[in-house]
Amino acid sequence: MSKSVLMCPPTYFEIEYEINPWMSKDNPVDPELALQQWQAIYDIYTKQFGWDVKKIEPQQNLPDMVFTANGGLVIDGKVALPTFRAPDRQAETEHFNNWFYANGLQDFLEPKYDFEGEGDALVWNDLIFAGYPWRSDLASHSEIASFFDREVISLQLADARFYHLDTCLSIIDGDTVALWPEAFSVEALAKIHQTVPNVIEASEHDALAYGLNMPSDGTQVVVSEGAPDLANRLIELGKTVVTTSISEFQKSGGGIKCLTLELRAS
Repeated sequence: MSKSVLMCPPTYFEIEYEINPWMSKDNPVDPELALQQWQAIYDIYTKQFGWDVKKIEPQQNLPDMVFTANGGLVIDGKVALPTFRAPDRQAETEHFNNWFYANGLQDFLEPKYDFEGEGDALVWNDLIFAGYPWRSDLASHSEIASFFDREVISLQLADARFYHLDTCLSIIDGDTVALWPEAFSVEALAKIHQTVPNVIEASEHDALAYGLNMPSDGTQVVVSEGAPDLANRLIELGKTVVTTSISEFQKSGGGIKCLTLELRAS
């Protein structure tokens, strides 16, 4: 299944501030290597997977715009814009809003409560799994449920290293998700198991390598090269799996999925 996604070149990507447990100004990004890694992901999407990749123009002093997954949640051509908790990221919203509008999207929600887009909201069939409390507020879930007219299953995250839902839960296909159990509260983990027929539990090693931050179109998946066991389990499921390096983006607490926002036109 071909996807349309939005990416942002890492022109200004660096560690300018520290807003999650991964970030440290003492562990700077290698800009040239970051660009190579970003380009490798872009090439996988376009040349191997056949996805349509659109680009948003990066902005100086907004280094985390590269993580487009936080730039919104797009379903049926409607956009829930982000309400960023960290002041350092709040100026991103206007740029994403302008890009969506310029590209024909006109139905917007500006949440009253903190909400960080697809980083904390994953679409599975007709449902939305939504994470809280590290970066998105539980109260935002009713806002997006009403706006998109979809059931939202709220999942409490329990480990600050996995501060966005997409760092510890991956949508693989219509029957399957992958996750790291200890990133969730007991209640949240039970909700997932009650809802999804096939739940793959990744190891802590693969989770910490950002292996669960992986985009899939149901048959093709791209996985952090640091998560070989998880990649092998997906191969056993019959998926086409490509692995790639994300070392520079992980310094900022991001991975492959973080660099990717799905544009669901209908």
